[in-house]
Amino acid sequence: MGARLLSVRVVAMENFRWGVIGLGLIGGSIARRLAQQGIPVLGADRDPATRTEAQASGVFEALLDPPALVAAADGVILATPVGVIEELLEALPWRPGQLILDTGSTKRRIVAAMARLPEGVRAVGGHPMAGRERSGFLASDPELFLGKPFILVPTSRTTPEAAVQAEELVTLLGARPIWMEAEIHDRRVAWVSHLPYMTAMALMAAVEAAGDPAMWEIAASGFRDATRVAASDPRMMGEVVRSNADELGAALEALCQILLRWREDLRASPPVLPLEWEHLSARRRALRFPGP
Repeated sequence: MGARLLSVRVVAMENFRWGVIGLGLIGGSIARRLAQQGIPVLGADRDPATRTEAQASGVFEALLDPPALVAAADGVILATPVGVIEELLEALPWRPGQLILDTGSTKRRIVAAMARLPEGVRAVGGHPMAGRERSGFLASDPELFLGKPFILVPTSRTTPEAAVQAEELVTLLGARPIWMEAEIHDRRVAWVSHLPYMTAMALMAAVEAAGDPAMWEIAASGFRDATRVAASDPRMMGEVVRSNADELGAALEALCQILLRWREDLRASPPVLPLEWEHLSARRRALRFPGP
C-alpha cells in the first residue's frame, strides 16, 4: 500500500509546478534535479549573470521576476541567503493554498516569519545538509543531494498535506527527509556545520598570523581537508553565523575550553597526549558520510 501511495504522490508531484527563487548552488541543484525528473520548474534570481546562465541551461520552463513566479507556481522554494528569505516571506504576494519551502541554514527566524504569512498559505522550513565551497549556478549539480540528510522543520503553517509534499520533494531530490523543530535544528547545526566553518577560518588565520609564506607552499591534504569550507563565500557564511550567534557562541566556548585543556597537557613535563584522543579517533573512523 505504501508503494502504491508513493506512486500516486509522485504522479501528483509531476503535475505540480515548482518555482525556485535563488539560483545559486542549492537552488540551481534543486532545479536541475526536478527538471531531470520531468517536473516543470520556474526560476528567479536578481543577478543578471546568473539569469543568463540559467536561461542557457535549458532547465527552466521560464525565468520570471519573483512576484510573477509566485503568481504562476504551485510551490515556491526560497534558496537565497537567510536574510533575503525573511524579506521575501514578508514582501511577495503569496496565495492561499500555495506551498513554500526554504533552504536556509538557520531556522528560528525563518519559522517566525512563516508564521506571519497570509492565511491559507502553507509553509515548511527546510535545510539540505549538502554543499560545496564553490557557489553559483554553474557549480550546481542534480546529484548534490543524493543520500544526504534534508532537514524539514514544521511551522504553524505546516498542514498534513504540506508535510507530505515536502517529503515528496526531498525524496525526488534523492535526499533523506528528517523532521526537526527549529530550536533543535539551530543548536545542532551550530556544532556540526557552523562550528567547523569557524574552526577552518581560525586555522587559516593562525597560519596567516605565523607570518611565514613558505607554510602555504608546503600545506598538503591534511590542511586542505581541515580548511575546505573556509573557501566558502564569507558574505553568505557571515549572515549564517550572525543568524545563529547565540548557539554558535556556546559551541565556540566549549571548543575553546577543550583546546585550552589540551594546551596544558602539552605544557606538562613531559608533555602528555589527551586521554580522549583514542576514543575520538575511533569515533571518527566509524562515521560514514554520504556522497563523495
